[in-house]
Amino acid sequence: GGVRHLDVLHPIQSGEERFKENRGNEGLSPNQSMAMASSAISTRVSSDFIVTHAWRTYLARLHSNPIMTKAISAGLLSIVSDLVAKRLTKEPVKSSSLINELSMGLVIRGPVQHYFQQFLDKVVFAGKKQSSPAVVLGKMVIDCFIFSPLYNALYFIIVGLMADQPTAESLQKIQKLLFSVMKSNWTVWVPVNIISYAVVPLELRVLFGNVISIFWTAFLIKKVKGDSQRTTHTEE
Repeated sequence: GGVRHLDVLHPIQSGEERFKENRGNEGLSPNQSMAMASSAISTRVSSDFIVTHAWRTYLARLHSNPIMTKAISAGLLSIVSDLVAKRLTKEPVKSSSLINELSMGLVIRGPVQHYFQQFLDKVVFAGKKQSSPAVVLGKMVIDCFIFSPLYNALYFIIVGLMADQPTAESLQKIQKLLFSVMKSNWTVWVPVNIISYAVVPLELRVLFGNVISIFWTAFLIKKVKGDSQRTTHTEE
């Protein structure tokens, strides 16, 4: 969970090597070449510092206020998922859709995943070696084959409520689409969860899943909304 210190020697060495390789080819004076090399080094070090500072700040917030931190990061990544979905479907970006996905991340994805991961480690497998193959496999089975179908069904229902659809219509959609969604889900999340439960620390597991789920959630948005559009056209 710690953060490695910046290695400033590497960018300095690479800058000097670029200076030696390019000064003869570019026809620049030594002072100009040195200034360009120094600028490149400063940019690299500054960007590394910003990333490292942001990561340390995130870890500190994760320690002091884990639920809020995970909720906010899940909300922001949910917005990214919606943008990716719009890109895939070539639909215009709508503020209402972004707000809905932000709300899903803040209220559902972050907090629910936080408590579920805590439940696995501290209740179901309490006192066990968390990285042992049996525990990793057990967590993956519970996650993928018990929790995930319920979680994805909940997503269908909430999306329906946000679109002012009757609950009966959402339940029909679950009956029609959930199994095909879960087959796609298992191809992605079985290996991802094995990696997550084997090597990712508990406090970073929700973030890891949220990053991977950018594209999974985009697929799910595309699947749910695409079916809604086809149903509407059929009814018309």
